Amino acid sequence: MSLHDLHGRVKWSFILVSFFLSRTALCFGQEPVIQSTVPAAIPPGAMTTVQINGAGLAVAKALWTSFSCESVLAEGVEKNGDDPSRVTFKITVPPGIACGIHGIRVVTDKGVTPISFLVVDDLPTIASSGKNTSFSAAEAVSFPVAVDGSVPSLGRHFFKFTVQAGQTLSIEVLARRIGSSLDPLIRLLDLKGREIAYNDDTVGLNGDASIFYKFQESGDYTLELRDIKYGPGSYRLRIGDFPIATVAYPLAVQRGTAANVTLAGYGVEGLVPLAVVLASDQPDEWLPISLKRAANGASGFSMVAVVSTPQFLELEPNNTPEQANRIEWGHDVNGRLEQVGDIDHFVFAAKAGQSMTFTGITRQQGSPTDLDFKILNKQGVEVAAAEDSGTNEGSLTFKFPADGDYMLVVKDLNHRGGSEHAYRIGVTTNPDQFSLASSLDTFNIPVGGSVLATVTAVRTGHTGPIELSVLKLPAGVTASPSVIGLGRNDAVLTLQASSDFAAGQSHGISIVGTARSGDTVVVIPAEIGGVLKARNNNMRWPPSSLKKDLVASSAPAPGFTWRIEPTEVGFVKGLSAQAKLIVTRASGFDELVAVTTVANSLPAGMSLVAKNIEKGQSESEITISANPPALLGDFTVGLSGTLKQGDKTVVQGLMLRLHLDPSMTITLEPATVKIAKGGDFILKAVVVRNPVFTGDLLITLQNLPVGVSATSATIAADQTSVEIKLTALNDAPATSASINTMTAKGEGMVGTAKVEAISEVVPVTIE
Repeated sequence: MSLHDLHGRVKWSFILVSFFLSRTALCFGQEPVIQSTVPAAIPPGAMTTVQINGAGLAVAKALWTSFSCESVLAEGVEKNGDDPSRVTFKITVPPGIACGIHGIRVVTDKGVTPISFLVVDDLPTIASSGKNTSFSAAEAVSFPVAVDGSVPSLGRHFFKFTVQAGQTLSIEVLARRIGSSLDPLIRLLDLKGREIAYNDDTVGLNGDASIFYKFQESGDYTLELRDIKYGPGSYRLRIGDFPIATVAYPLAVQRGTAANVTLAGYGVEGLVPLAVVLASDQPDEWLPISLKRAANGASGFSMVAVVSTPQFLELEPNNTPEQANRIEWGHDVNGRLEQVGDIDHFVFAAKAGQSMTFTGITRQQGSPTDLDFKILNKQGVEVAAAEDSGTNEGSLTFKFPADGDYMLVVKDLNHRGGSEHAYRIGVTTNPDQFSLASSLDTFNIPVGGSVLATVTAVRTGHTGPIELSVLKLPAGVTASPSVIGLGRNDAVLTLQASSDFAAGQSHGISIVGTARSGDTVVVIPAEIGGVLKARNNNMRWPPSSLKKDLVASSAPAPGFTWRIEPTEVGFVKGLSAQAKLIVTRASGFDELVAVTTVANSLPAGMSLVAKNIEKGQSESEITISANPPALLGDFTVGLSGTLKQGDKTVVQGLMLRLHLDPSMTITLEPATVKIAKGGDFILKAVVVRNPVFTGDLLITLQNLPVGVSATSATIAADQTSVEIKLTALNDAPATSASINTMTAKGEGMVGTAKVEAISEVVPVTIE
């Protein structure tokens, strides 16, 4: 896994701010959205009729799923496919599909819904009656079973069941992991209501609760389920014989290799690992894993990362330096701290001058481990230690000072242990120097109109510009040429649809950032984990397999469309530039278009004055200028236009590419000067003008050595160079080395504004 998978918390802090600000789209039509599914899960190897509830679901065309299946609109359901509040599909899941949390979208003529979650589960499903709100009214269930329900505010749900002495039972709640607001708490009670087991947060289940319990006595027992703060929320309660999985082990498998993958967590003893064989061109980055404890039991599930780097699996015992596992340079390390206080040791050879980055990966994949790792030299002296970096488990970058063996030492910060304490340490010589996050995952683009999003960068080394582009665009859709410029961590990007962009289809797309790092061109895709988190009650860890699922679809034409001319504006400091906004109105939409700058999209030191497009008018102007502190380079700024016509509101986004360039560049030729005492030397000053500057240019040499003089010269408006004579006095002091002070200053006028530039230093030697 690359480092751009590891900056979720910082990334989300930007996304939560920009999520609402950047959603510029058609507002008077209801965009489709999924609110719930009944049932909340479907089994593999069967056909299930699923009712999807929401808004804007007419006219429903198809169902997109993140897993392989067949889906068709169910027949015999009144207004099915035309009801905006619900649609029913028959979904047939092949028997080999792994259980777990997957994604679905409904495709309609008005666009496609954002991702919602649908569980694939081999437990039989029932719906809670909702009347089980007290201990005495507990709902009787027979396991194995999964119950879909919703707890009201200040409410509780109770379930009763019968067990035999010595029987072991797994009880698991899916709530926070599927985007519910419910923060579940469960209590296992005996016949007299006495608590015999309790859980409100199983480490590794991202806020969900579970109990793995062996009953000593036969009889009836009751389970209480509620929100920890008595809030409302939906849930899926699983009861039966299954492993309560938190993480797959190993955490990653290399493409083109085979591996035996098991599950770590609770009740995982005796699991037969799953043999995973990956093709060298395996496109998926995540593979769902589900395993059963017994043939007649149900599945526990997790995800394993699919990577291109070699993976090493820990071999016990390696608890002491003498027992250290030897690993190859550049191999990732997978291990488990299986005992309390366990410490793992790995030894590897490095050469002087080599640099390596080690990054811990645990909690984002379900392991509770808080990693503490360090590097020792061959004398056993610590030379580097991981620094915690928020959502991941810390990282360290170290340049090895000498040839020889070094040791990687890994432990849990709090000395915990157990099979669930799995970890992976990614090892790379070229860590990603930035990551990207999109503020939108769903681009429902109005026909003839546009949708604007913010793309945020978390920089971890790269400071230069990041060019943004969109891959896999469908026919009829174009993307604005956007860039995250110098000194910026975000930029706006727009997708525009032509009038013939076909409705009723969903198209997977990818936003990527391209940057040059030395001689290497790096391409990083944008993720949507922050969007999924914000949309789903601030869930801790959105499903990793869905974090890059961006889609585009067609939405109805808006009340107006607009464009900017030119689409790219070049200007210089101290001078302003203009562009024209041109609007095309649909019939009946003649009100004022209010024009604003998208919040925080304008670079520091620049200003933009935008005039509204008045009622019945089709054009207005914007003026852009920059102050001296503004950074030179390429940038983008977002504009939002809002038209209110009666009870309808239309919002359209627009992006303008800005080029803040120097007014001119001056070069002196040759690049070095050698002049004899009493002699002359001819220099040529060459100018490259910005298009805004077309006038005469006065050239003056500055910081000349003692005893050397030069006259000023003018480059005429129709010329690009001029010769300047330097003269050294007879008594000018000779120099044994070059004097690196001389520059050329150019001054000119654009209207009443003064423009100037300074050349690079030219060394002067007096002989």
